[in-house]
Amino acid sequence: MEQEEEEKKKIKVYERKRKRSKSGSSYIPLDLVSEILLRLPEKSVVRFRCVSKPWSSITTEPYFINLLKTRSPRLLLCFKANEKLFVSSIPQHRQTFETSNKSHSSSDQPIDRYHMEFSKEINYFLPTESVNGLICFQESAKPIVWNPSTGRLLTLPTPNGSWNDLTILLGYDPVEGKHKVICMQFSITCDGCQVLTLGPGQKSWRTVKTHYKHRSDYHTCGRCINGVVYYIAYVNDRCVWVLMSFDVKSEKIDMIELPSSDVHKDVLIAYHGRLACVGRERIKKNGIRLWILEKHNKWSSKDFLAPLVHIDKSLTTNFLLKGFTHAGEFIYVESMFHKSAYILFCDPVRNTCRRFELKGFTDDEFVLSNEHGYTLHVFPNHVQSQISFT
Repeated sequence: MEQEEEEKKKIKVYERKRKRSKSGSSYIPLDLVSEILLRLPEKSVVRFRCVSKPWSSITTEPYFINLLKTRSPRLLLCFKANEKLFVSSIPQHRQTFETSNKSHSSSDQPIDRYHMEFSKEINYFLPTESVNGLICFQESAKPIVWNPSTGRLLTLPTPNGSWNDLTILLGYDPVEGKHKVICMQFSITCDGCQVLTLGPGQKSWRTVKTHYKHRSDYHTCGRCINGVVYYIAYVNDRCVWVLMSFDVKSEKIDMIELPSSDVHKDVLIAYHGRLACVGRERIKKNGIRLWILEKHNKWSSKDFLAPLVHIDKSLTTNFLLKGFTHAGEFIYVESMFHKSAYILFCDPVRNTCRRFELKGFTDDEFVLSNEHGYTLHVFPNHVQSQISFT
């Protein structure tokens, strides 16, 4: 009896091998497929989903998506021109060669680029930061979620209330792995906001109240760090600018005093996993002061010298601080994109500055012929994401 069972098993194994041989295909273990896909460009990963159901299942699993995000973050760039959004990303890591102290280097590394058609109704492209691979902006008072890795757009329902202009913030809760979109009426004092959780089964907005009546400003920007969204707002009854915090998981809103009245209202950066405001006062000849939010909402300050002068003394006033990389470099970008443009990565510890030339961002000659240039949007530490909106 046991021998018969053993023979049947051998026959089944033989039949499976014979069928594979006839079909001309070979079996690849799924764990090996996963390893191969993790080494491919993000666009290839999306394209290979249609190979088979197992491959589609692998690339949409949360475990695979999280592994994909652990690859080196990139600097995402985009600008809008002629109803098109030109998108590009470049590596943030240092070059393989070292530069001497007080020197600079330039790089011609390849740029990943593409462009996508944009709606005529999007007159002002004011995106949020890149939060765990997603970016938000609005079209006719409707928030839109954009995944630059897949090129997909998701238009969200209109928030409750007849709001024509919105302030949109995007948060991510790392504990539950959920994105949340936060909306407020632009430049109108309010005591709350509208919140919508992205994902299946979450299609309606809900109201979150706070004791602090405040309003957003044109320059209001948000920064999501460790599950908390920070943004600068104005409190009318106190006639003062403050820092607001929104805990993405608990949806609790708090108010934090700013360290100084002399901080940039439109610049919040993530500095070594903590929120930092940038002071307006110039430190010495070419330095900046960061106000860093510590535990228990206490502030500390740190002064840095940005070695921009070692590239070209005439450029220091034309570049804007846009962020801080995980590798410890400040990112300076020209406010407008022209045919000839570049980005500066400044290391305050090594006192070095390297330049990345934006060659091949676009080959659209009509766009490049605009002498006034275009507003360049910059997203430091952008991670690739294969998250699905459904």
